[in-house]
Amino acid sequence: MEFAAVVPFLLMALALIWQVLLIGLTSMYASHGASEAARQAAVTPDDMERIDEEARKRVLSPWDSPEVLTTEIVERDGGRYARVTVAVPVFLPGTEGPWDISGEAKVVTEVAPRGGHGLPVEEVDP
Repeated sequence: MEFAAVVPFLLMALALIWQVLLIGLTSMYASHGASEAARQAAVTPDDMERIDEEARKRVLSPWDSPEVLTTEIVERDGGRYARVTVAVPVFLPGTEGPWDISGEAKVVTEVAPRGGHGLPVEEVDP
């Protein structure tokens, strides 16, 4: 009899642990995607399609779908940053929840963008 009374609480605890795990995975994917996007933006600053493609390579399905993951390059405080935003699934991967988690990584410019945005490439004395 006591077991039957405890089962719903155990199931709720397992569901909560599962949701926390999904939040952690989403955060990890946002961070990894932002790192890859920043790395690609340093090499090809004007090719947003390629930057987005590289960010999605580090994220497993269903987190990599266009409805769930967005990639952008933002300029702030005199620098460029790659921002990857991923929708947090509610209980099942692939379902969209009301929250988003963003990961950001600084773009260390190797090639100046054609549009003139971003930081100039610094020369290093030998």
